Amino acid sequence: MSHDDVGAAPARPPVSGSAAPGQLFVVERRLPKASAQQLSLLQSALSGAAVRFGARGDGIRYLCSIFVARQDRLISLFTADDAETVRAVNQAALIPFGSIEAAVELRGPG
Repeated sequence: MSHDDVGAAPARPPVSGSAAPGQLFVVERRLPKASAQQLSLLQSALSGAAVRFGARGDGIRYLCSIFVARQDRLISLFTADDAETVRAVNQAALIPFGSIEAAVELRGPG
């Protein structure tokens, strides 16, 4: 997916790793020239989609997103029962993504 594909329908990016319930997932996307307002709208869309899926019994929770401006990269964190639920939530939010990966959180002290 190129930087120019922000408004395009998401292709089927790779999903790796099997997950235990409550597994952490990282979703990465490229967002060239995203404004603060666009980022706020994206966050609302992700949060709303996760709440809708969670309310119907799908095991998912949107945690947060981190925007790396110099790289035009948005990294979103979810906990979910499986990667396919994370994929479905991101597709429902209509925000193209590059990859979904199972991850492990390494917490700092304190």
